[in-house]
Amino acid sequence: QDGKPPELKGPAAKKRDSLSAQPKPFQRIDFLVRDWQNFEDDEDLDAMEAEMDEYLQKVIAERDAADLKETRDQISACFEKVSNYHFTHPGFAVTKKKYTGDVGVIEPTFLMLLDRYCQRVFNRDNLVPKAVHGREITAAELGTYIKNYALMFEGGARFPEASTMLSATATANNTNATNITIGKYKEDMDKIAGTKATSYLKPGELEQLHRQVVEECIEMFDSMANFGDQRKILMARENAVRKINTDFEMYSKLNEGRNPLHGMEIYIVSTTIAVLAFVLRWIADSTCSSWSQTCRAGSDLFSHIYAVVILFMVIVGSTKAKELRDSVKRMKAAFDAVVGGGSAKKKE
Repeated sequence: QDGKPPELKGPAAKKRDSLSAQPKPFQRIDFLVRDWQNFEDDEDLDAMEAEMDEYLQKVIAERDAADLKETRDQISACFEKVSNYHFTHPGFAVTKKKYTGDVGVIEPTFLMLLDRYCQRVFNRDNLVPKAVHGREITAAELGTYIKNYALMFEGGARFPEASTMLSATATANNTNATNITIGKYKEDMDKIAGTKATSYLKPGELEQLHRQVVEECIEMFDSMANFGDQRKILMARENAVRKINTDFEMYSKLNEGRNPLHGMEIYIVSTTIAVLAFVLRWIADSTCSSWSQTCRAGSDLFSHIYAVVILFMVIVGSTKAKELRDSVKRMKAAFDAVVGGGSAKKKE
């Protein structure tokens, strides 16, 4: 015991510990310093860059003073690598209203530093896939992140903190996780019951396949939306599930449209009425006397019913010829499947 009282951590220290305990979400940040005046005339590029690194270490080093301490802690916790680069003043010629963009009037030291920085940034060995929170992202996902970052500057009155940027990243990450999850569901279900699918699935079978795909999609969502406010993650998850269920209703309708008996009710009922009218007319003509007015009226009635039904089926068939052909094909396919299944059982 040295007699010192135990150290009590304040809110800033607790927040710093919370940030440091989490994996760093961003890869790198470069601070570009303009109009740097401390370079000596006889310094070469290597000496200038060494001076830049020394300055950076002094800025981000731990200090007892509270000035910008929390900001430094947040930067260190949010980025895997922190770097900086200093540029001299480009020359007063570029500040004139009549400046035409001529590179020749720019200060040589500025151009030399700019060329060196561009070579470092765009060097093939330094180019790596963009990743956020350890997961590589696509160009479309990057667009979502940029939009959320731009919203942080919408007010313009206050520069965003590193923690604010982390929150914006989590929001963009949830959006990307939702979009990718829904995209995967559509991609998998398109193969099962999409517009290009040809086979009909029983409702129970389709429901089972739907649940399997949903489980895989939710696992993907959970693996992506793994940092930030848990309440917002849960809301994004529920939103994804809600959209998936809406899409499933569409796939169910598409699948029902491939039912061999779908749309056949009108033809079956009409055919039944026509056949019944024909049989009743034949019975009336065969059993009743030709002198009976009632029999003749009944026979004529059945004839009219028979003719009207036939005419109705012709009209419907002409307006839905393609649908009728498809229905016949589905009926034939169903019949072949039943016959084929029966033959297979007999062979067994």
